[in-house]
Amino acid sequence: MKRIRDHRPWIRPLPERLINKIAAGEVVERPSSVVKELVENAVDAGADRIEILIEKSGTRLIKIVDNGCGIDEDQIEIAFSRHATSKISEFNDLDRIESYGFRGEALPSIASVSRMRMVSRTAASDSGTELIYEGGVLQSRSPVAAPVGTTVEVENLFFNTPARRKFLKAETTEARHVTRVATAMAMGRHQIGFSYHLNGRQMFSLRAGLGLGERVAGLLAPGKKFIEISGRLGPVSVTGYVGTPDLAQSNRNSQYIFINERYIQSPSLSHALASGYGELLPRGNFPIGALLLKVDPGEVDVNVHPAKTEVRLSREREIYEAVHRLVKEALRQDGVTPRLQVSAEQPRRSFHPEQRPESGRHNVIPGIAASRLEDPQFMSELYRSTPPAVPALEPKVVRVDTATGEIIENGPGAGGSKDQPEPGVRLIGRFDDLYLLFQVNRELLVVDQHTAHERVLFEEMMQRMDASGGTGQQLLLPVQVDLGTEQMVLFEEARELLVHAGFAVEHFGGTTVRIEAVPAVLSRKSPETALRAILDDTASLRKTGHDLKKAVAQSIACRSAVMAGDRLTEREAIGLVERLLKCDNRYSCPHGRPTFIKMSRDELDRQFGRG
Repeated sequence: MKRIRDHRPWIRPLPERLINKIAAGEVVERPSSVVKELVENAVDAGADRIEILIEKSGTRLIKIVDNGCGIDEDQIEIAFSRHATSKISEFNDLDRIESYGFRGEALPSIASVSRMRMVSRTAASDSGTELIYEGGVLQSRSPVAAPVGTTVEVENLFFNTPARRKFLKAETTEARHVTRVATAMAMGRHQIGFSYHLNGRQMFSLRAGLGLGERVAGLLAPGKKFIEISGRLGPVSVTGYVGTPDLAQSNRNSQYIFINERYIQSPSLSHALASGYGELLPRGNFPIGALLLKVDPGEVDVNVHPAKTEVRLSREREIYEAVHRLVKEALRQDGVTPRLQVSAEQPRRSFHPEQRPESGRHNVIPGIAASRLEDPQFMSELYRSTPPAVPALEPKVVRVDTATGEIIENGPGAGGSKDQPEPGVRLIGRFDDLYLLFQVNRELLVVDQHTAHERVLFEEMMQRMDASGGTGQQLLLPVQVDLGTEQMVLFEEARELLVHAGFAVEHFGGTTVRIEAVPAVLSRKSPETALRAILDDTASLRKTGHDLKKAVAQSIACRSAVMAGDRLTEREAIGLVERLLKCDNRYSCPHGRPTFIKMSRDELDRQFGRG
């Protein structure tokens, strides 16, 4: 009888190099992951000064230099063994993780997908030790002269995993991820000195011992006011600084949350922070700032994801409520949240128990002292039926230059009915200084003046940017603007497009730029505010997949368009509609909102039963 060959697969252990490469797929997601792991190792080593140097968004070089305790000569090679660590030693240690690293996966994983050089020296050693790995294989080991601490250089990241390298985003996108990690580490450990260089340019240099408030403001919005958050409620102690509502952005890029000094991503806590602002934030906007939460390590599980940016909290609901209340109270005390101010000069009247209604309840208006409610004069003022006379304000009239799209304010009552309408388009009314009512032949058009103007400006801006010739308005005096680190990275990417749009703007050193001219349509805006807003808008739009040029044009158009309450003259209102009807996409603004709705005479007749 012929023996049938067994084709069943054999189960066997994988080679160590293959294991490390598989692990690298989880731990080393992108260059920013390498930066995070190496900087965290430096912090765990007790460094009080850390340098981060990045070239080509980290794919060419990532270099981290620290002055920590270093690694002993007889331990340095063991550090590259899988699951070798000095952070934990027994099972119970997993229940109270207080260091950044603890798995012992980072170094062997990074070394397996790069060319990696490490030089380390302890204070007790006369010289340092240099190790060079390539693709996870030790190439050389030798003694070298070195200062106390550790230097790690990672070159040619993902050189032996082309599939992973192919799926990296654009260089500028990866640079933004690296910048965000560097910024987060600098804020989470504000007592440590940090310097960060990207492609040879110093993005920030922060001395050790800088206060948290100074560091948050310096990294997120130099020169702006931030509100301190401090207190303990339930299981959490919170310290931090958040921006005023006018600094809010349309994305969460400038929002940093830490638990036990570990930077984390938490939609729940991010929502708690925003909810503390209540209705102070416009819909779709998010506060900026940094919150450092202290929680009992035994109630935090950081071992749920290889990147350790996601955590589980055993009392998450209580922590959510604490963050919400502390933020809300800090805003109230700072005067950001409006409060009813009642004078305390009125003498307090006596109140006897026999005067209390039997039900034991008072219909008291919150925030008003009970003694004032007993004052007849005060009550008559509060509930008087006739409000005080207020002089009627004539709405301001705004003109739109049909050549440049620039808004020109002419003051109350300018223009108006003296302008002659064009044939075929007739302005027949306005509603609430936002909607324009037109008759076009036998159709009624209701036009949203903001979205219509936004569509017109967007298409005209796109044409100017394609032609590399945006109209610029020269400033009387140049303006210097301090940008956040992430804004600076985006500025470098979008600078040429901004110039084509009409900006005359250039790098001025560090994260400062100099503005000499702005697009004509933005000439009524603050140059500093306009540039910051455009960069923030663009960053948010890019995250939703928008093309960079369209994102810049869309932001400029939105920031330049006439707003609700701006009254156009009859001539300018008609000119706006005529320009709108010539647009390629006349029916919606770049955000997708309708620019107008229309009804025919036949449709109106049917509504009124004349059909």
